[in-house]
Amino acid sequence: MAIDNITGSIIATGANVLVRVGQTSDSCTEVIGLATNVSYSENFQTQDAVVIGHLGPVSIDPNGYTCEITIGCFIPAKLTMGASGTYDATASKAVNEFLPSRSGIETDGIKKAFRSLEFYNQKTGVVIAKFSGVIITNAGMNIDGNAYVKSNVQMRALERVVFS
Repeated sequence: MAIDNITGSIIATGANVLVRVGQTSDSCTEVIGLATNVSYSENFQTQDAVVIGHLGPVSIDPNGYTCEITIGCFIPAKLTMGASGTYDATASKAVNEFLPSRSGIETDGIKKAFRSLEFYNQKTGVVIAKFSGVIITNAGMNIDGNAYVKSNVQMRALERVVFS
């Protein structure tokens, strides 16, 4: 998305990116955090078809896929939609409430945490990225005396949803 300024167009920077989830449907309605950083990586494993007498492969075939998501979220307070249409710090779920415990994994195994997960820019009203079939694989917390408490979470998804 480009925004015009005095000298021409500039690239809009991401701001106010909310992490939203849907647990029972593909619709992401529940805000679980305000992202400080977000990244995802898709890896398409391939197999080269090598034939004697040819220099290099004659085809490259896909045979696997992984999608890994890493997010950092502010967790000073929980977020929910206020009466004015903006998010305020009142009772809602935060990302750390979805983290599995060791005893929970030992008894129940790792289950799908979210049916869908998306990164939503509240300022522009645009969904930046959306994923389906997401489980949490790694979690931690960063506590700094001079800054907000942040949660660092890594996840794996079955797929990144492609918008048409």
